[in-house]
Amino acid sequence: MIDATVVAPVAIGAVLLIAGATLSRYGVALMGALLGAGGGYLAAPTVGAAIGVGGVAASAVGIAAGIVVGVVAAHLLLSVAVAAIGFGVGTYIGLTILAPVLVDGAWYVEWGAAVGIGVAVALAGMVLTHTTMIVLTSVIGAALTSRSLTLEAFEEARAATSVDPLLLDAADPIFLGLVVVGLSVQIGLLKLGYVGRLVARLPGAAMGRDRGEKGAGG
Repeated sequence: MIDATVVAPVAIGAVLLIAGATLSRYGVALMGALLGAGGGYLAAPTVGAAIGVGGVAASAVGIAAGIVVGVVAAHLLLSVAVAAIGFGVGTYIGLTILAPVLVDGAWYVEWGAAVGIGVAVALAGMVLTHTTMIVLTSVIGAALTSRSLTLEAFEEARAATSVDPLLLDAADPIFLGLVVVGLSVQIGLLKLGYVGRLVARLPGAAMGRDRGEKGAGG
């Protein structure tokens, strides 16, 4: 029997990995929905207690609220949405991959470095929208597709009230290989002019561009 909790994240990850940035606003909406759902799931006990529900109902409310917030963000100015997502994902990447390598100190030093990386990625998202989305969707797509990031990990993180179960193994060859594949494929797709024209035909789509870049789409 097919396990939807396994297949769905992998399928979403594959879409982000191969065409997350190419899908423009749709890709941003998907990233926002994922971040919102994850945050909502982790915050579900607190949210549920505030509104008087618990258990599965609290998880459902938290996830639904997170998805709505994430998708609505995609309808804002594209670069602003990318910047917000960039801060969240950039901080996560900094905490799980870069900070442990770049700094050697107490947990709050690593967290400070991770937040700094998140701010830098957010600023990059405002100026280099295309490039930032390629990197973000490739990393998160690779994490989901390789099963480095799973629903079980979120369950463990919520139970332990710790982000440790969500930390990526930066040395995992499958994860690293998929990141390279995602970067290569998406850079190739965005260089094809007709892809931008096709995306521009999608309702509400707007192909975000790096500042100063000319191309098809909004």
